[in-house]
Amino acid sequence: MIYKVENRFKRFVYWLNGSDFLLMKSRLKDMGIELKEAKKAACESLRASYKKVYVTPPWIWERKCVRQSSWYRVSKKAGMYMVVSSEELPIEFKKFLEAVITESEFHPNTLPTQEGLRELVNSPCYQENRPDEWERVSLYEKVLFKVLFTITGFWKWGESCKKYWLTHRANHANFLCKRYTVNINGEEVPYSISENAGICSACLELFNIIGEDNRKLVRACPGAIIAGGLKRWVYYDVKPLKKGDIND
Repeated sequence: MIYKVENRFKRFVYWLNGSDFLLMKSRLKDMGIELKEAKKAACESLRASYKKVYVTPPWIWERKCVRQSSWYRVSKKAGMYMVVSSEELPIEFKKFLEAVITESEFHPNTLPTQEGLRELVNSPCYQENRPDEWERVSLYEKVLFKVLFTITGFWKWGESCKKYWLTHRANHANFLCKRYTVNINGEEVPYSISENAGICSACLELFNIIGEDNRKLVRACPGAIIAGGLKRWVYYDVKPLKKGDIND
């Protein structure tokens, strides 16, 4: 069963193929748990709450953030369903649990210089793993970013995608290359290397698509704050689950 627990933000991220998802859907319905489908973007699923579990079907990745979703399409998770809950689902679904997201108290002592950002973007670990589509930003998208993020206060008047394009790329690069990390219990954990305004598609780290085997400290992008309800300035601790792991 799912029990309501009063604590800070916590999300459980499951990845399933189509047939396994149908079994989960039927089981949750029998338990009286609502399964809500994300409508436009995967980050909506971060709004999961007590007895409201979100599912992101494969086609949702084609509705918004299509360029950013190219990382999903070239990943091992392409074509899979993502389910996000605020409490751990029954033990029968434990094998599909990939990551647990919680709030952290982390704040970095330093962020990269412009030179450091360029080194990240030019590094082989980024260039050899990024999808080509990811770096093809259309004029329409540039205008959309400028209008939306200016109106919502993430970008200042006069700022544009050009100012943040370097950090958009370098941020994903750091989770692949692990150049900027913090040591947690002997593990070098990479973290987001920009303020929220300079981050794009944080869902790729939050949902364990980029750097899927590594623990990550992730700041939300503007989209995850607007659509997913995440907090500004907070670093979210993403812990991948390996077989045999037990949640605390």
